[in-house]
Amino acid sequence: MKIREESLARIASGAGYDVLIVGGGVNGVAVLRELALNGVSALLVDRADFCKGATSASSRMAHGGLRYLENREFKLVAESVRERNLLLKYAPHFTRPLEVVVPLSHYLKGLPSSVLRFLGLSSRGGPLSVAGLKGALCLYEFLGRVDKVLPSHRTRLRRAAFPKGLSARYRAVISYFDARIRNPEALVMEMIEDALRTSRDVACLNHVDWTFDGDAVAITDRLSGRRAYLRPKLVVNAAGAWVDQVNRALGLATAYIRPVKGAHLIVRHDELHRRMAGRAFYFDDGTGRMVICYPLERTILLGTTEIQVASPDDDRVTAAETRYLTGALSGLFDDIEVTEADVVAVTTGIRPLQAGGDASVNRAQRDHLIAEDRLRSGQTVLSLIGGKWTTFRAFGEQAGDRIFELLSVTRKVGSRRLRYPGATGLGPDDDSGQDGGQDGRQDLVNRLRGTHAMAPARAHDLVDRYGAVALEVAAFCALAADAPIASLPDYTEREVRWLIEMRAALFLDDLLLRRTQIVLDGLCTEAVIRDLGLCLARVRGLDAAWAEGEIARCLAMPTILPRPAAARSTLEVRHG
Repeated sequence: MKIREESLARIASGAGYDVLIVGGGVNGVAVLRELALNGVSALLVDRADFCKGATSASSRMAHGGLRYLENREFKLVAESVRERNLLLKYAPHFTRPLEVVVPLSHYLKGLPSSVLRFLGLSSRGGPLSVAGLKGALCLYEFLGRVDKVLPSHRTRLRRAAFPKGLSARYRAVISYFDARIRNPEALVMEMIEDALRTSRDVACLNHVDWTFDGDAVAITDRLSGRRAYLRPKLVVNAAGAWVDQVNRALGLATAYIRPVKGAHLIVRHDELHRRMAGRAFYFDDGTGRMVICYPLERTILLGTTEIQVASPDDDRVTAAETRYLTGALSGLFDDIEVTEADVVAVTTGIRPLQAGGDASVNRAQRDHLIAEDRLRSGQTVLSLIGGKWTTFRAFGEQAGDRIFELLSVTRKVGSRRLRYPGATGLGPDDDSGQDGGQDGRQDLVNRLRGTHAMAPARAHDLVDRYGAVALEVAAFCALAADAPIASLPDYTEREVRWLIEMRAALFLDDLLLRRTQIVLDGLCTEAVIRDLGLCLARVRGLDAAWAEGEIARCLAMPTILPRPAAARSTLEVRHG
């Protein structure tokens, strides 16, 4: 299904929409999915691309928030570990178990200060101890007992059992399990496609403008210039860090959001990648501040910084942040050094935390809530505040329940036990989630090879990128002559065309950052940017001048930082 063309056709039919959702990140799309499943008409719009904000700048993990226990956010952690378990069961094509290794320098030191922070009697930081972490993990795993799919934590006190080369300052290692989401943006796109297929009464558009005149909302497609006027019964503000700005555009004065910038670095270091052996490392930087890193397919994700900013548009990554993170990682192993030259890209986004709370960003409230306001014209506005990637389904469910209540609609379908489209045929029949869908994944590979005479490596690539949706991608590629992209032979021209046409990639950064993992995999070069820019222009019927403009714009973006230009990471740079 062509997301954009189908949505424009539905809007042009003149059908009204009961709910307008502003914001195409994971939380807004989760609400759209709930409404589609239960027959409520809804239109989702975003002024930029789907997943453009914090959704694509996360740690790419499904985790319970172990460190939030210190802030006594038990409800959030319990909800998060439950949702993590559900993702492992019902989205096994993208969600995989991740061992998290925590090296520790102290058996008991820091335990009293941890207890005081836990009791709310102190906000001073301190080192993490073996005793403190084991106590926290016992509670963490107890909260995650519902739909449990992951092993319990393990403790190693003998250095011979430590990862090779681990810094001599560490005296113990504790390993526990969370999960990694390989391609969170693709999971969001699956939810959009699923919503459109489930109900003809929903539509979803990126790259549109909208205005509110006190009575109606005017939606203008930035590409075609088409305009539609809506008078929704209810508005959902899912704009993330821009919630207050959207409310102002609706005539509401709110101050719900505390914008906190989080940056991650993408590091290409082959020896470190091998040493990590598929495990994440969560470690103290020596000052009591925790850093996490874990290997992707070819690179390492390293983060994160947390800096409160005055504006949600202030998403620069400074040289100081880069130096801090690479310096911290260099202290993890005695024989491995990481420098700024190893940084191949950066990601940065603004976390829309709740306003108020503790002055320290590290102790800011992390839970989500729904605020209600009323427009002068009478419609209710629900503002989605806070939240984290792992809890998107629960947040969407809670927002959906409130919408149903306001519209006097009875919920017919729940989303908790629904498989995501890409997980069709993956995982055991008993939904235990224990094998991560490995048997079903191999069956998909075999079907692709048998149906399309596809090379094993190509079939595995498609299944890794799309799960069961790979069958649709492969069928599209087989409709006409296809060939590998010259600078990126792991992708073909028709696969890229499918991403552009079906998944509404309108601009080159949409394609590079939010429809593929090219940048995160450290595969992005000037030649790749050029080839994909020219391909995008051909598919969209645009001229060479447009393509050159897009290519130049993306070459200047630090989030698409080609390796030869890595030295530029010492400058202050902005997220695209």
